[in-house]
Amino acid sequence: MVDYADMKKAPSNKKLSARRVAFDILRRVDETDAYADILLARELPRLESIDRGLATELLYGVLRWRIKVDWIIDSFSNIKTTKLDESVLTALRLGIYQMFFLTKIPVHSAVSESVELIKAENPRLAGFVNAVLRSSDRGREAINFPSIKREPVKYISVLFSHPEWMVERWIESMGVKDAIALCQANLRPARKNLRVNTLRATREELLEELKEEGFDLELTEFSPDGLCLLKKNNAKRLLPDDARYYIQDEASQLVAHLVAPKPGEVILDACAAPGGKTTHMAELMGNDGRIYATDKHRARLKSVVNAAKRLGVNIITPVAIDAMKLRLQPKLKGVDTPVNTQDGLGLNDGLIPEEGFDGVLVDAPCSGLGVLRRTPDIKYKRTLRDIKDLAKTQLELLTFLAGFVKEGGRLVYSVCTLEREETDMVVDKFLESNADFTVDRADEVLSDNCKRLVDSEGRLRTLPSRDDLDGFFAVRLSRKN
Repeated sequence: MVDYADMKKAPSNKKLSARRVAFDILRRVDETDAYADILLARELPRLESIDRGLATELLYGVLRWRIKVDWIIDSFSNIKTTKLDESVLTALRLGIYQMFFLTKIPVHSAVSESVELIKAENPRLAGFVNAVLRSSDRGREAINFPSIKREPVKYISVLFSHPEWMVERWIESMGVKDAIALCQANLRPARKNLRVNTLRATREELLEELKEEGFDLELTEFSPDGLCLLKKNNAKRLLPDDARYYIQDEASQLVAHLVAPKPGEVILDACAAPGGKTTHMAELMGNDGRIYATDKHRARLKSVVNAAKRLGVNIITPVAIDAMKLRLQPKLKGVDTPVNTQDGLGLNDGLIPEEGFDGVLVDAPCSGLGVLRRTPDIKYKRTLRDIKDLAKTQLELLTFLAGFVKEGGRLVYSVCTLEREETDMVVDKFLESNADFTVDRADEVLSDNCKRLVDSEGRLRTLPSRDDLDGFFAVRLSRKN
């Protein structure tokens, strides 16, 4: 076992490298509310192209496997991970991940590079990091993990790196076998999917174009607008500003098809940012009609504006407002300032339809536990209390916005989570109090390929472990005439 004394940090002398970028982002994710994907997107352009893949692998690898990594550290350090200095802990996590989970990095390189990271923070702690890593390498065969027979929850939590409270819920709802399968799926990097901009080309046309450019793709199974990259090394070549496509998971693409907007209709997207589903609906409408896209954060709503501009969509009216403040009136009360023509946010004409909308999409804020493949840091940010609080907000939002659906119109509720409180329970409670709405079976709206994604009650439900898609839940409700 290794111990260290509490010593004052030396001045930082950071050097930009793949490991330094991963180290700094991991620190920020642990110490603030920042999200890894956003931070990484900002830092990658500063790295040499050869280092970008390693930085991404180290960052997401540690986040995916952090609980197991910490168990290994605790096996060789007298100071448990809960008590370690954050810089020391992060350096150890990076070292252990490289030593135990990667095969192409020599142990001596993993150790020495982790030691160098901590030297830049506090040189006097470098010996401690070196000793723990070398001890773990020598003793890797003797590590004792929890027993699945005696402690099934802890076993799954540690071996497959998910918080115990999460594992316990999944065992209760789906059984041990399926809970393990879900955890395993969350540890695998998600496939890279894109949605064809059908205002510019058909799916088949773009498939051939991209193949000629060197991409290895195939048609998605469920979304009629999607393409899937087959080789991992293709992913870095996708350009987020390419007007021919929008990078979007296949499950997310199904939501717009569930709304099924038609040319000339008026649609409300109540939680629109960053704009994937908004622009998709505009494409399905043939860029003919009107979509009101709301978000209370002006900065996030700007991403909708930018996406629409890039994809050639001009039927979206962005509204910087909390959806709960919308009013069906000739003038949209609740907008405190007039249209800001400089940033393009706000109502262009100050009007929304008094009679309501043909379709309303409520892609509600949720726990995000269905997209842990892409955002593994969420595992460590969410709590059971969050799920209960979000469920309350989701029901309030759905109930309020139902009033904006005109007779014969449809209301789609979607979330990227699997938790019952945020999915079925929200819909069931809504239906109890809104007898003028009925469920439209999703398998009667979506393509035949999607039938196995729809449950017995007609609700769309995708699972990473079963479908190799992000975990989404969506239901379409129609208002009676």
